[in-house]
Amino acid sequence: MKYRLGLDLGTNSLGWAVLRLDENEPPVPAGLVRLGSRIFPDGRNPKDGSSLATERRGPRQMRRRRDRYLYRRARLMSALIQANLMPVAESDRKALVNLNPYELRSRGLTEKLEPFQLGRAIFHLNQRRGFKSNRKTDKGADDSGKIKSAIANFKGSFSENQTVGTVLHTRLNEGKSVRARLRGSGATAAYDFYVDRAMIENEFDRLLERQMQFCPDLVATERGCGVFLGLS
Repeated sequence: MKYRLGLDLGTNSLGWAVLRLDENEPPVPAGLVRLGSRIFPDGRNPKDGSSLATERRGPRQMRRRRDRYLYRRARLMSALIQANLMPVAESDRKALVNLNPYELRSRGLTEKLEPFQLGRAIFHLNQRRGFKSNRKTDKGADDSGKIKSAIANFKGSFSENQTVGTVLHTRLNEGKSVRARLRGSGATAAYDFYVDRAMIENEFDRLLERQMQFCPDLVATERGCGVFLGLS
């Protein structure tokens, strides 16, 4: 039997019909064989009409961000171990958590650090890499303007011989928070300070430059760890 299949494709439905064709040339419909329709969800929240894909996108982005962070941290730890800036034994590495990383980052600009102390400081820079704008996701975000304003104010409070580590170490000694916190609410809400990626890059370069004066072999470490930190 010659037949023709007709389809009607909608956003949340599919209609179909099968027509029997005669023997003429060209053939023309001679009768209806069967028809029907299928209705399915349109992929939107029935309450507000928002796309269900939006609800999945947020958790998926969080998982990917977490996976990238863990991968970067593992690569950096491997590089630090190979450079003898971190112990091979995991128990010994965990013991270094008791060291104050802000103190090490501050001291590292004026005096020689022990290898594991320097490794602890570098690893901490990886954990606190600072804000870097993503033009796609940050465009139009209400919080973006507050962050940029706080970064500008924080940069303006630096002297030439200071870095993020030295400033935050001072805040810590004064009993102040070293985490960016949004104070207030509504239009008057503002961050007391905020760190961006360029500040951390500058501190990393200055820290390694100073420590290489005590140990020239660190030049290879600077190149390798800079990549794993995501700063190069």
